[in-house]
Amino acid sequence: MTLEIIRIPVLSDNYVWLVHEPVSGETMAVDPAIAEPVLEEAKARGWTITQIWNTHWHPDHTGGNAAIKDATGCTITGPAAEAERIPTLDRMVAEGDTVMLGAAEARVIDVPAHTAGH
Repeated sequence: MTLEIIRIPVLSDNYVWLVHEPVSGETMAVDPAIAEPVLEEAKARGWTITQIWNTHWHPDHTGGNAAIKDATGCTITGPAAEAERIPTLDRMVAEGDTVMLGAAEARVIDVPAHTAGH
């Protein structure tokens, strides 16, 4: 299976990644600092964001969560260890959990360093 991955530069020093699984049509945003350019890029490609995956709680990785969810109704997944710091989470995950984007499967690896629940 081939995933389409798009890098979107945001803020002065950050990126948001759009990941599209073409068989199911699902699209995920990884760590959306802001919403507008992410929504614009998805729209330009004819993609609808169905999920957000947050790697950790910092605002430059979660700042666009609420606006993207309001615009798309997507599901937001992030680290259970930081759930109190990411109020938009729908699903909390931890070491060994499985996450899916269409038929693409990924396993959560807990790597605390940058933050306690990264």
